[in-house]
This record gives sequence, C-alpha cells and structure tokens, in this order.
Amino acid sequence: MGKDQKDDANEPLSDYGQPLTFEKVWQMFRETDKKFKETDRKIDRLARLYGGVSENSRDVAEKFFRRGLEARDALFGIPYDQVARLEKRTGQLQGEYDIVLYNGEYMVVIEVKYKLHPDDVEDFLHRKLPAFKPLFPEYADQKLIGAVAGMSVPAVSYETAEKNGLLVLTQSGENISVMNPRDFVLKEF
Repeated sequence: MGKDQKDDANEPLSDYGQPLTFEKVWQMFRETDKKFKETDRKIDRLARLYGGVSENSRDVAEKFFRRGLEARDALFGIPYDQVARLEKRTGQLQGEYDIVLYNGEYMVVIEVKYKLHPDDVEDFLHRKLPAFKPLFPEYADQKLIGAVAGMSVPAVSYETAEKNGLLVLTQSGENISVMNPRDFVLKEF
C-alpha cells in the first residue's frame, strides 16, 4: 500500500469503478428480492406439482385396494358385505378412513398408502384408529380390526404393523395379498 493510499477507505466499487451510493445499494437489494420472489414462485409450482403426483399415487393405491376388496366377500377369514370410505369431523376430532369393511359384528378399518412407511403405521395406530369409535359411536359395539395397505411395503413397516396386531395388505400382481401368516392373531381395538 502506498503512502498516499493509507487514509483511503476500501469502499465497494460499482461496475464503473465508482463507490456505491445508497441508491445503488437499495437497487441491488430490490433486484435480489425480486430474484428471491421468482425462486419462491418456482418452488411453489414444484410443490403443487409434487403434491399432485403424491395425491395421484394415493388415489391409484386406494382404487386398487378398494376394487380388489369389493371383488371379495371376506378378508383373513372375516366376512363382510359392505365396503365404504368414512370421513367425519366432530368438535376437536376428525378422521378420514380410506377403506372400511363391515358385516354387523366386525369392522376392518384400512389405512392405504402407495408406499407404506413406518411413520404411517404409527400414525394410524396412535391417532387415527383410536379416534374411530369416538367419531362413529354408532359402531361402538362392533369389533374393530386395524389394517394397513400399500402397493409397496418395506420390511420395517410390515414388522411395525404386525408387532401391533395389524393386518398388512399389499399388491401381488393384479391381486391383493395378505402379508401376515395364516396363524397370525388379530388384535381387536
């Protein structure tokens, strides 16, 4: 550094070699803000697109299992004559049940996912299934069986479900397959 430069401030310079003014800095902030907003719009668009894909996958899985169960009259030895989707909101409780099979004595409540994750099983066990009878008191005297279904069921998801007494359904070609062994003991909830 030369003797005559020791008192010079090292101010940022604009593209033209001049020190930045407040107006120039403010303009740079506005341009950066505009770029962030543009990026946010792109991220929002991607999120909507991904959400649509996720929703479509769920719909495909639900339709597959619903059609397969409508073509049967029993699941794991439990006969049924009605297949429904139930949804209800009362006070602070709310619940959406993808497939419900019932026959007047038993109700099999099935949570359907395209790919069944262990968190889905835990949520069903600890939040959705316990809310079923309080939401639908008209079925309080029925025996309640829980089941989960997935087009893809990783081993850890199956183990979590089976350990907690849930039936596990998956896709086997164009058919529904029960993953539990024949001697599996169902838990009534």
